[in-house]
Amino acid sequence: MTTARPLADRLSVLRAGPQTEQKSISTGGMIMKRSIETACVHAGTIVDMATRGTRTPLYPSNSHLHLEIDEDIYPRHSNLPNQRAVADKLCALEYGQMALMFSSGMAAISTALLSHLHTGDHLVVQAGVYSGAANFVRRHLPRQGIEVSFTQGTTPADFVASVRPNTKAIYIESPTNPLLGIVDIGMVAALAVERGLLTFIDNTVATPINQNPILAGIDVVLHSATKFLGGYGDITAGAAIGSKKMLAPMLEYINDYGGCLNPQACHLLERSLLTLALRMDRINHNASRLAEMLARHPCVSSVRYPGLVDHPGHDTAKRQMTGFGGLLTFEVKDHVDLRTFQKALQLVIPANSMGEVSTTLNSPFEASTSFRNLTAEQQKALGVSRSMIRMSVGIENVDDLFADLDQALMR
Repeated sequence: MTTARPLADRLSVLRAGPQTEQKSISTGGMIMKRSIETACVHAGTIVDMATRGTRTPLYPSNSHLHLEIDEDIYPRHSNLPNQRAVADKLCALEYGQMALMFSSGMAAISTALLSHLHTGDHLVVQAGVYSGAANFVRRHLPRQGIEVSFTQGTTPADFVASVRPNTKAIYIESPTNPLLGIVDIGMVAALAVERGLLTFIDNTVATPINQNPILAGIDVVLHSATKFLGGYGDITAGAAIGSKKMLAPMLEYINDYGGCLNPQACHLLERSLLTLALRMDRINHNASRLAEMLARHPCVSSVRYPGLVDHPGHDTAKRQMTGFGGLLTFEVKDHVDLRTFQKALQLVIPANSMGEVSTTLNSPFEASTSFRNLTAEQQKALGVSRSMIRMSVGIENVDDLFADLDQALMR
């Protein structure tokens, strides 16, 4: 019987960050620069030296021989091989020093905020952020003695006006889900540095393929990896990326409260990230085309997409994004019945999630009680209406997608 070598000796992690000089995996030590597409494929990959497999294996064990290694390997410590592999890949894609994997996007958001905010602190939240995050900060932070206020808009003046003497951090999202609001990320980061504040951003809609907030000065980048990062509709996961200093309190929190991601989900997420650049390239293209075509459709009254020149945040998005993402919203005219429209679809799927390879859509009012409970004045202020449809564009043929939308709208 052959004795297995210690785990630390068996694993070789290949790190290849985007646009950084690192040792080449395949060129015999030659130094070369790597693109983000290459990082999707190679960064974080673990080669099990016992089998010489070229892809990261699944390591489902939650118990390890502690006499063989110095480190205490345990799921809640976020140091299992599969947790590390996908975290290293996300570090490379988001230009972070450290990443933590969570059981959901909301687990990542709540852990990030609760581990850095304390009684007496104040949090500034951008208007129009994802309803799950908005509900969390409204319901739970005040119970901890943490004050929360939402900006009136997304201009520099809106953020400056929201800062108080006890403000500790700013939380933003760009583009927002589902309203596609755009905020100047560099402006928020500069304000935070000037005032000594922490910054958090939900980068789910953009993905690291289209936007890298850490390069703009943001402290912590958050993702619902369930969406575009996961891409195939078969995992629920979250992630936080930033400096070791910023993530250290989060590591302590996740260890005490749980919320870590299991090896099987990490393995699936790492698989998904292999094709992230390819998927987002097609998704960006399809969404841009559909936004343009829907804007001319006789049954559509308006389209909201950062890539359209009439979007109020277009210039900012063009400056800070390399692609405009796969989410768009459009409003149908009064004669279009939303239920009839959705039931008539043959290719596009009426569903409440987003970010998959297949195109999905839903009515935010049907999916979110936070919208249904708004007054008419609040709806108008946010720019939402009951005739609005949120669409997450997939990788299908764009002409097939438009043909399906067209026939359903014309019913």
